[in-house]
Amino acid sequence: MKIRKFRAKNIQEGKEKIMSELGPEAIILSTRIIPPSPPEMEELVELVAAIDTEDSKMQSTYYTNPLEKSDLSKTDFIEFATNIYKELNNIKNLFWNLFDKINYTFISNLPNEIAELSKLMLKNGYSVDFTLSFVQHFKVKNYLDFEDLRNEAVEVLANKIKYASSIEKQNIQQILVFFGPTGSGKTLNIIKLGVLFRILLNAKVCVVSCDYRKIGGWEQVQILSAISNLNSICCQSNDDLSDNLKSLENYDFILIDTTGGSPKDQSLISELEELVSLVSNPNKILVLPVTSDKINFKENLKTFWKLRPEYLLLTKFDEVNTIGHLFELILESSNEIKPIYFSTSSDIPNGIEPASSEFLKKFLINYVE
Repeated sequence: MKIRKFRAKNIQEGKEKIMSELGPEAIILSTRIIPPSPPEMEELVELVAAIDTEDSKMQSTYYTNPLEKSDLSKTDFIEFATNIYKELNNIKNLFWNLFDKINYTFISNLPNEIAELSKLMLKNGYSVDFTLSFVQHFKVKNYLDFEDLRNEAVEVLANKIKYASSIEKQNIQQILVFFGPTGSGKTLNIIKLGVLFRILLNAKVCVVSCDYRKIGGWEQVQILSAISNLNSICCQSNDDLSDNLKSLENYDFILIDTTGGSPKDQSLISELEELVSLVSNPNKILVLPVTSDKINFKENLKTFWKLRPEYLLLTKFDEVNTIGHLFELILESSNEIKPIYFSTSSDIPNGIEPASSEFLKKFLINYVE
């Protein structure tokens, strides 16, 4: 740092001297008045100023355009920048490798192929406990390569689930009641099933809308039913449903669409419990989307469990790459609520199929980022 004293007749003159000698980066540290004394016999101003010579050098270095230097061509600069990028990328990879080692410490002692399978399952959303418990049953020497191991793991997982048989036409009328959260795809999949029952089983089908709350709920059922050549009626209350069921005795299947809602809405659950009680021997089907996160999926299972559903219709498979994050919940619940249909697209009637291990394999252990 360079420090200088300046004397002038006034502060303005002193500033000009500082600017001239030290430049605009100089800082005034202090000022004081010097009383008149011989031989000048006039009052003066003394200013102490300083400039940081190191900062000045650094600033000139920072703001110098490297391309302006005669010894650095444009090609040299591009090569220099490329090397920096490569180094930064190597540092990033080192951090990610360190992250993997910390995050997957528990699999560090497993054989390489088993460790890779464990890592892939974790990326698919399986829990650490479930993954460790699952992979310990595999031995690397039994498999030709990793893909062979992955396929075997997928096969085992898919067959752990207990699936329900598809609904068939019987000598007695069957009433199917569908319920689930808002946006799960109940109405669309009811129409799909209605068309399939009519075509494949040669059955008489009537769709009943009991969507008392949703604005436009009945209109949606009416439009989709008309397009699909299905009979449909609307009920405005549970009492209305009870009266209408008596006039629908000639149908082989009655598919009842209910109001979707939040699992936190206890009044909705109470309404649905009352509705179900009005139906004789209903097939109760819970409709849930696989696009849901684990917490909300679990909450919906817990809440709608009060209605004692026998079957699970999983929707929106066309919107996901994996359902690993939901697998454990589906597995646990399949003892009492068995998957019966999987919805694969919005196509009527082809966008739905019977639940099976063969279909589920495509969504269990996939390569994900």
